[in-house]
Amino acid sequence: MEPVWFSSDLADEIIKNNDIFEQTHSIVTDIMSGRLQITILVENMAGVLTNKEVDNRERGMRFFTKILQEIPKDFLTDMQIKFISKFYIDRLKDNHKVIPAVLEGYLYIIDMKNYSVQLSGEYFNVLFREVACQSQVRQDRYNIYLTISKLLEKDVQYMKTLGPDFIYGVISSMDGERDPRNLLFLFNFLPKFLAQIPLGHLVEEMFEVISCYYPIDFHPSPNDPAPVTRNDLAAALCPCLYAIPEFAEHCLVLLIEKLDSSLRVAKIDSLVLLTKSCETFKAESYGPFLKALWSSLQREISHKTDDVLKLAAHESLSALVSKLSTTANTDQSFENFIKGILISMQTALAESTTVAQFVQATKILLTAANASKESCEIITKAMIPAVLAYYEFKTSSKLQIASIEFLGDLYELAQHWGVLDQIQKQVDEIPQLCLTAASERTKEYQVVGFRTLIRAKDALKIDLVVPFVEILSYNIQHLEDDEVLSVSVETVHAIARKYPELIMDFVVKGKCDLENLIQDKTALQKRLNLLSSLASIDDFTKVIIGEMLKVISSSNEEASKVIQALSSSISNSSLYSYDKVAQIESDHGLIDSVLTWLYSEIATSNESLEHGYSLVSNTICSLPADKQLNILSNHTSALIEKCSMNEANFQMLECLYRSIRPNVYNKHFEEILSLALRLALNNDKDMVRLKACYLMAHFLNKAENGQKFELMYEGLKNNLSSCNRDDLKICPRLIFLYGWITKALVMRGSDLFQFWLKKILLSISNPECSQQGSEAIKIIMTDFPDCLSFRHHCRTSLLYKQRMFLTFTKITENMSICPETKEAYILSWAYILEKTPKSVLNNEVNKIASLAIDALEYDNKDLLIVMIDILIYFVQAKTVALAQSLQTILPRIINLTTYVKSMDVRIKSLQCLYDIANSYDTRLLLPYKQDILIDLAPSLDDKKRLVRNMAVKARTRWFLVGAPGENKEI
Repeated sequence: MEPVWFSSDLADEIIKNNDIFEQTHSIVTDIMSGRLQITILVENMAGVLTNKEVDNRERGMRFFTKILQEIPKDFLTDMQIKFISKFYIDRLKDNHKVIPAVLEGYLYIIDMKNYSVQLSGEYFNVLFREVACQSQVRQDRYNIYLTISKLLEKDVQYMKTLGPDFIYGVISSMDGERDPRNLLFLFNFLPKFLAQIPLGHLVEEMFEVISCYYPIDFHPSPNDPAPVTRNDLAAALCPCLYAIPEFAEHCLVLLIEKLDSSLRVAKIDSLVLLTKSCETFKAESYGPFLKALWSSLQREISHKTDDVLKLAAHESLSALVSKLSTTANTDQSFENFIKGILISMQTALAESTTVAQFVQATKILLTAANASKESCEIITKAMIPAVLAYYEFKTSSKLQIASIEFLGDLYELAQHWGVLDQIQKQVDEIPQLCLTAASERTKEYQVVGFRTLIRAKDALKIDLVVPFVEILSYNIQHLEDDEVLSVSVETVHAIARKYPELIMDFVVKGKCDLENLIQDKTALQKRLNLLSSLASIDDFTKVIIGEMLKVISSSNEEASKVIQALSSSISNSSLYSYDKVAQIESDHGLIDSVLTWLYSEIATSNESLEHGYSLVSNTICSLPADKQLNILSNHTSALIEKCSMNEANFQMLECLYRSIRPNVYNKHFEEILSLALRLALNNDKDMVRLKACYLMAHFLNKAENGQKFELMYEGLKNNLSSCNRDDLKICPRLIFLYGWITKALVMRGSDLFQFWLKKILLSISNPECSQQGSEAIKIIMTDFPDCLSFRHHCRTSLLYKQRMFLTFTKITENMSICPETKEAYILSWAYILEKTPKSVLNNEVNKIASLAIDALEYDNKDLLIVMIDILIYFVQAKTVALAQSLQTILPRIINLTTYVKSMDVRIKSLQCLYDIANSYDTRLLLPYKQDILIDLAPSLDDKKRLVRNMAVKARTRWFLVGAPGENKEI
């Protein structure tokens, strides 16, 4: 007996029998085998599809749609699809209950391989005429939008031919949409639609339908498991508003209106929209609106407290100037706009009485100047002479210093945009003003004068070199201030690059008397620092390094000062590149000279030895692998032998091996590793133990994956497993070493670090060594310039700190902590959290918030600073967990506003109080208001000005809690 779907009885079965819906797979099998034609199937269903009862017709369409969805997309022919398409189009005229199954079915039809987009014209015509989109449920509306989107992707050219009726239908279908998911889909789809389909005379209608959502004012339901946020919608809506140039006038009118509103979110959205619109709109479109735009931008940039708003306004100004500059030679609007900015800001500068007012005006000018080459030329040409005059006019030292810094900024912008030639006359005056400032005996004037000259060194004329050299030489020989000395050396270095012969004569051979370097003991160290800096310049290298090595080789008392100067300069990568250091080593044998000196001084144990070790390490790290191997082979055997007689020699061995490249390996590695392990655990000198840990960490981190690494690791693990952990002397050293091993492994991305991290956590749970355990965590999370750094060729996984956070979180889930070890445990968390990006913390809000609240009870400055910072981050994010714990948090934070041991703790506590009042609902805060206002009074009289300022800000904000018209956006 044939199944029911081969006869007209199928219609009755669909109406009466729910089980027929479970047999669609069998029907599809018969269709695919050729036993049943799909057209025959439709005829057999006629009784249900044309039934007088709406519910029965709806069942029939659902049944047929289910069959379609189970047929492979490449099975039906174009004629069959055409037949089905017409059938579905006809069903669009049916009762509204039938429509959902029709929309769902047609969405599947258009995905079929042989579907012709030409069939869609009739579909859209009937759809937009017969179906009111916004009368449908959310999913049906989504299906309509998705159908439009998919057909647009299939054949843009055909969709263009559908004309205004199609566009009007799209506009009508989305007009009034309120569901956030549907809106997010529409906002992501519309920019592509608008860019591809000409709107003709419907531009205004389309813009009105889109702009009615602007600015987005939406708050997701707290019960939504996957909510669409306001920011999601705002970010997606913005590109729709500037999608095509035809929107320009409507868009600019809209954003100017919103910029003038009092709603902060509307202002920020409008500034972002203005910035983005410059990517699409033509420069001429902005012409009629420039006066209003500048007025709005200037107002927002001048906002006193909202940094986000100010930054957005600066970005908008930059984008607008950049866009307008594209018409610099054809349209007067650009020049008029820049001149308007100049006039406004020159007035603001002239009237400024504080540095803050001055800087605010200069930032606007710098933003405009940095936007384009054309704006840079106009602004720098006008402002450099104005600032020079301003310096003479203003008697305030702070304003004069700020004006010189502004000149440096203008010069760098002119250099960046390549307009120095066009403003040569104005630029030539800058070094003279720098000399005037440097001639003052006030530190602040000298520093700003020298720093600005360094920035504008190319503008320095030869006639000013000698006056500068006289001042600089005097500073280097007589002044003691580190900042002035440092900037003086930098300035001489900068001048030397432009005028090497003059500096060689006046400074190197003259003031520094290089040929009799150590005869004059006066300010020798300062002169050596200057010479070692100059030695990085090719014209000076051979002469200076040669004389310095003579001093080192003589092993007299001045040799240590030469070592110190060279070590400081060569460690500065901005002065000495790898290639430069390698050249010096090749030409002068620097490492051999320094090692010889170290051999002779090893018994003295003076501080200068550390400079020698650092110099060797920083030199060898610059060499290629073959030269590193050569140096190691020359010195290793002798040093290992000397270590057996005097363990202080190990530091020489360590400085040689610490900086080698990962592919360097020789027969001594295992012996050195064993020596380092023995010293790390048994030597009584802290520095020797530290260097031993350094070296083991470097070996583990840099070893090539494979047998060598496995042997090295397993050997180290076996040796450590035999150590006596009950030895009170050995135990802290073991934990310290565990920290370095863990750090080396996690930085190279090895999972083996977890084994050692668990050992550290065991020590944290032990009252006798919990403090050492937390210190080991600090080692793992801290960056060290001389150990496991990129400069020394170490492997550094970019996300290793995030990985530490995730692993630490997982391992400590079920960890039991006794009261005696809780402080060390929370301190360990603080070391982790301090170095973890804040965004990563959002996955563990409740746990971290609880730890941070507990930490407020401990008298530990480092712990408090980190944890209050975490609380501030969560408060600013309006975290619910903290809102529910205000009765615990507020008394503890209030307590810390008078924390005697640290000004930073007091400031951060007050900042946290301000943010709490600024973030949470008034109804939560009112019960605490009066007590907090009283408790904040002592902070208003704090001996530190910064604390008093923060106290005023916090108390003012709490005073406003519950006040009429209170604005949480403040």
